[in-house]
Amino acid sequence: MLKITSEIKNRFRGIIQSGDGYITKVMEYRENHIVFQAAFTLPDILTDKISNAPNHIVFSERSRIARLGIQIKCEKPTAAHISDKLILLTLTATPVISGYPDFEILKFFFTTGFPVGRLAYCDPDAILTSEEVLKAISKAEIKLPESTSVATDGSILISPRKVVCNLTQPLDKALLERILLSENGRELLGQFQKQKQVQALIIPPKEGVITTCSMYLNNHYILLQSGFELGRHLSATILDPIKTRGINIYLEIYNGSNHVIVNPMIFAKIYRAAATSYMPGQYFQADHIKGIKHLSYDQLENIKTELDNPKNLTCGTFNKSICAVFHKPDNSLKTKILINGPEKICKIPKNICFSSQGDFSIKSACPNIYATSKLKNIIGDKQITLVLKYFPNLIEHKDLLDLISKEKIKSIYFFTPSYRHGNFLSQHDHNHLHDYQAFGVDVYWVCPLNNSTMIYTTRDGKGYFVNCDKMSAFHKSMFFAFYGSNKKLSEKGISRIGMLMDLLIEFWGKNIGIVTGGGSGVMELANSFAQKRGILSGANFLEITDQSMTTEVDFCQVFQATCRHSRQKWFEVTSFPIFNIGGIGTLEELGITLCNMKLSVIDPVPVILFDTEKNGDFWKSIKNQIIEMILSGRAPEWIKDNIFITNDPKEIINIYKKHLHLF
Repeated sequence: MLKITSEIKNRFRGIIQSGDGYITKVMEYRENHIVFQAAFTLPDILTDKISNAPNHIVFSERSRIARLGIQIKCEKPTAAHISDKLILLTLTATPVISGYPDFEILKFFFTTGFPVGRLAYCDPDAILTSEEVLKAISKAEIKLPESTSVATDGSILISPRKVVCNLTQPLDKALLERILLSENGRELLGQFQKQKQVQALIIPPKEGVITTCSMYLNNHYILLQSGFELGRHLSATILDPIKTRGINIYLEIYNGSNHVIVNPMIFAKIYRAAATSYMPGQYFQADHIKGIKHLSYDQLENIKTELDNPKNLTCGTFNKSICAVFHKPDNSLKTKILINGPEKICKIPKNICFSSQGDFSIKSACPNIYATSKLKNIIGDKQITLVLKYFPNLIEHKDLLDLISKEKIKSIYFFTPSYRHGNFLSQHDHNHLHDYQAFGVDVYWVCPLNNSTMIYTTRDGKGYFVNCDKMSAFHKSMFFAFYGSNKKLSEKGISRIGMLMDLLIEFWGKNIGIVTGGGSGVMELANSFAQKRGILSGANFLEITDQSMTTEVDFCQVFQATCRHSRQKWFEVTSFPIFNIGGIGTLEELGITLCNMKLSVIDPVPVILFDTEKNGDFWKSIKNQIIEMILSGRAPEWIKDNIFITNDPKEIINIYKKHLHLF
């Protein structure tokens, strides 16, 4: 199930590519070389392309491997290498950049099962002409480095920044293992790979350098060419639409000549991404691949009525009824309501029952008998969709994982996140959501905020509930974090927020969205303005008493009050922060953002302090305080160059142009 989900994700990105290639056999350890075989799983469409258009198949090594200065060369794939939807190829890995791990330590990782990269088909008919490149730039469909040159055939020359990325310390075997094998390995590498400004980017013969540029791709991908005389890029050759949005797009350049290269340029071609073949609401979810549609909102409302009024409830305190839904061959549904509680009416007083909640030990006064424990008696050899009145607690979660591991439950729906906290999830709940996704189970929230069914999905390691018909936009859009007070703005402030949003769309295009705290004031205004302008509106709701919850959201996540600091991590899906005038809460969020930049948790992007009400005086003391910290050695000097105070929306766009070095 998870392999199928991965395949859909790859196709969703608009690139026809294989699954991860894993080493199956180490053939030879040469001097400074490792020769090995790797197997790649192939979707049918890529099998056809390898057979009929092998010259347009490229190997792209994993970006984290390239960022460690390792070059992997792959033999040309042909139909003769294919057997039973697998292709077996011979590859050679070589460390080529000084200052990065050498052969002796790398050979421990290039063993059986190590993922090395993917094969991809680059459709020659999808290459952009020069006119199409310029049109895409003018329509803000792509953002390229300011130094980019466009040739008459549509090819581009990219001149990277004059920075060199070096390791701050040698990477031992344990650190390399985490970087190369763990899910957050690329982010971890960023903490040890720092940039150094140089006057000129000089690459001696037979040496390499790792540098960066700024680039934002929405519906296109870029194929970086190797073998160009001004610098050869390593085999991490494809910059795809989803991953390529940021100020630190890494370029790994090798000088294979006998002459020095000064200020290298990378030759590249731009391709249109293939359109996804999936209907709205059918994006990379395993259930949809099997042809099973999710339950309609009306069907769920009927089930909710049954769950709210169960018969013969034996627990006098909590109604945690559940509904098992059986899908019949004729697409009709059979439902079975199960209730929590013992067989006979429980006589434990309510006050004792309430005080026992959360105590699941054998000494608990509550028997803790939940409906989920009764599912195994009715499922038999069938598979069900499960609908819950409340998101499952620890005991229910344990019951469900037992059934999920046996593939008895294919999807889960719930109406209310918490019995005690209403529309807010605990930290344990967020962990449980990750567990369900790890087992390949779709989770839906029948959300009362916008009266729609929202599906759980992850982006950059953060889980969100997304309207089913917005899944494509959610994964492809670039987000701005809008912070600010829950107090109402003046007419002038409202006008400035509206103008800023219009200018953001004009500069960045329609593939953007905003994320707020989901409250009133500037947050509600930003969410409303986003929806009216046809861009995504998202929120990270927090359980607090002094603000309402906006209903104008396309995606959201909900956090109980105890998750306040954890909730701030969910803003890491955004690329740029904009701080509107606010109070203590906004000040805390600004501090966390700057600290995350200092710790390399997020990129050091422009931090906009937007004075919607005045002439910039509101934020002046913050800038002065930062400068004082720098002068006393308590903050890095570069931070002052990343903070911008303005009340002019046009100036914000100019800041992005200048600071990000965009075309």
